[in-house]
Amino acid sequence: SLSKEGLLRPSLSRRRWEWDKEKIQSQKLPDDVAMFITESIQALSADVKSATCVLSCFGASADITVIKTLDGALNKNLVDNLDVAVREGLLDKADDKYRFSHDRIQEAAYNMMEMLDRCHLHFFYGMTLAPPADVDTDDSLLLIAANQLNLAGPEAVQDKSQNAIVADLNLRAGKKAMEMSDFEAAYSYFDNGISFLRKKHWKEHYALSLELFDLAAKCAHTNGDTLSLQLLYEQVLTYGRTFEDKLNVMYFSTCALAFSSRLPESIEKGLDILSKLGFELRGDESSMEACVQETKSFLSGCTDNDILNTRRMTDPTTIIAMKFLGKMELGMTQIMPKSIARVTQRIIQLSLLHGMSPVSPIGFVHLGSFIAKFGDISGGYHYVKLARSLLDKVGSRESAGEVICIGTQVVSYVEPLQAALEYHDEGFTAAMAYGDVIQAALNHIQLCISYVFAGVNLQTTQEKCAKVIKFMEDKRLVIFMTQMQYIQHSVFKLIGTDEEPKYVAEGQNVLATNNSVKTTYYYQKAFISFTFRSYDGTKENIGKYLACIGNTWANLFINHAFHAFYIGLISFWLARKSKDGQHWIERGKSSKLALKKWAESSSWTFENKWFLLEAEESFCNNNYDAAKTYYDKAISSAKDHKFINEEALACELAAYFYLELGQKDKALELFLLAHEKYHEWGAFGKCTSLFKVVSFNLSSSIGTGLTNTDTAAWKKYHEWGAFGKCTSLYEFVSSSIGTGLTNTTDTDTSDSMGQETAAQNLDDDMLSSLDEALQRHTDMASGASVLG
Repeated sequence: SLSKEGLLRPSLSRRRWEWDKEKIQSQKLPDDVAMFITESIQALSADVKSATCVLSCFGASADITVIKTLDGALNKNLVDNLDVAVREGLLDKADDKYRFSHDRIQEAAYNMMEMLDRCHLHFFYGMTLAPPADVDTDDSLLLIAANQLNLAGPEAVQDKSQNAIVADLNLRAGKKAMEMSDFEAAYSYFDNGISFLRKKHWKEHYALSLELFDLAAKCAHTNGDTLSLQLLYEQVLTYGRTFEDKLNVMYFSTCALAFSSRLPESIEKGLDILSKLGFELRGDESSMEACVQETKSFLSGCTDNDILNTRRMTDPTTIIAMKFLGKMELGMTQIMPKSIARVTQRIIQLSLLHGMSPVSPIGFVHLGSFIAKFGDISGGYHYVKLARSLLDKVGSRESAGEVICIGTQVVSYVEPLQAALEYHDEGFTAAMAYGDVIQAALNHIQLCISYVFAGVNLQTTQEKCAKVIKFMEDKRLVIFMTQMQYIQHSVFKLIGTDEEPKYVAEGQNVLATNNSVKTTYYYQKAFISFTFRSYDGTKENIGKYLACIGNTWANLFINHAFHAFYIGLISFWLARKSKDGQHWIERGKSSKLALKKWAESSSWTFENKWFLLEAEESFCNNNYDAAKTYYDKAISSAKDHKFINEEALACELAAYFYLELGQKDKALELFLLAHEKYHEWGAFGKCTSLFKVVSFNLSSSIGTGLTNTDTAAWKKYHEWGAFGKCTSLYEFVSSSIGTGLTNTTDTDTSDSMGQETAAQNLDDDMLSSLDEALQRHTDMASGASVLG
């Protein structure tokens, strides 16, 4: 403004800015920015001012094509007038767009119009842009037109015939948003479309109303908006003309129940609906093994090409029944695993009899998973690959999230576990593209579990867990969120933080009623108790885990292998310490044989685990030479196959073995290596625990062993985040004291475990501890202290 009035100007000759201070001070300036901008716009000509107000109705910017479309309808030269505003500095013109130079300018121009006028203008602009939107190839005009009409609201409608037109426009805009996987925006369009419908819309515009409510229900489910879903569901149940017309909202309601905290209710509701459609699943008492074998038998007459080239399913009733069957798979496999094979069989039968639907690949991938769980990894892997191929044949990737998720679990028994991790990210993306939040969540749960088992850095794993739990919280997926929080708790313990998951009240109900969640809960408690050498905690929780493991997940998941691995390790440990040792040895042998068989299909992932179980069994049987060989093999295999977590574990267990034999130098060497690898993994809590275990043994063996001063110094370094220094101190103390180790290694350190986050400053207490420790260690080492 000062520049335009000549009060502030550049001087080329003097190479500086010049101004007239007195005239500037005499200027009447507005009290606030909004008033100043408004006065600047008011100073423009009426046509330029009007054009600027038109542009403000479209937000911060608008395409020139939109402005030109409005030109004819308004009988105004909008483009030329907006160019004037550009020269005045109020607008920018670039990339075929007019853009306000600042959001306050757009706000000022918009507020110059009366509210009622704005309402009518939005409606007029929307109706003007609607006809060109019908021929717009990229649908951008469609979304702009719908946005303008929705800003106007139903009150702006003056002709009753326009209500249905606007509702239909929102229907089309919502579908477009769904194609772009923007389900929040899609729901907004459908909701606005419903708001434009008149009171008798169910009678006068039934098809339009039903489609709006159906799609709004889908988006509400995807967005975790259970309240809106319930309201939409009740409307369709009240006004839907036929049972078939109500099936879509019934489906979404059933899905929402499944993974809130009401899975049993969801399954019963699904079974009732299928029964009404003529597909009865209750009453079949055949075993899962028999059902799977029966399914394999009638598939034996079909080649892969026969299956891939089967015609498409066209019967509407069968198609919707397939959707319910597909959704039943995941729920029933958690709490009714003995019945799930019949659902899979029915999906495959209907696909072969009536044609392939988007749900058909789900049946084949679950069949592959069942076959693999019964021990035929190769046969299961075959059907998994067939299911992936079917995705491209059925004309829709609607079920891709589930096929990738379940299939990847089988693939992990064939391909290196680390290589399979990226498949779950692909599955999450595929599921979200179709609004399948349940499969999106399951893909990310399995990814987090695999992160832990694959030895991915624990800080990275913790961050991933937090994001996944937040996603589940937003989508109201209580069952999955509860399971994830138990896994997150274990990650916190390994890292050594005092942080706890934010459990929800519904989680207790889920734990009480869902056997799969209960299994996860007891396994994680047993895993942490074993990791931190808490004998009582391990024995108690492994017993509870074994009591409920028989009635859960019918599918094969990678965590089954790792559960078997740790059950084996725990069993051999308990066998050496309890009276009923033979019982535990037999259980350990069972786990060992399972890992040996899996190692045949993927030596990369399972060989080191099998070797470690062989070593632990040999230890129990006092076959020390064999134990030494297998411990070495386990350590080497874990290192070669990039399982740093299991390299650390193998070193630690081998150290306890050598400690038992009295070979204390070797035990100390392995403890140090275990500490190094746990540290590299990010398991700082375990590092603390391991340090305390060895410290106890050192100090209990000789009077001048590790003192409280040593422990305090180590702890302060740990709090500071100097983890490399912790390792150095650990090595020095061990070497200074020598080999005075005793076999008192199994202590309950789980409650005392903990590591604070890195301190910002070294306080006086820490400096004092470090100075005292440094002086004592210097004296002990005769001037050769590595702390220096």
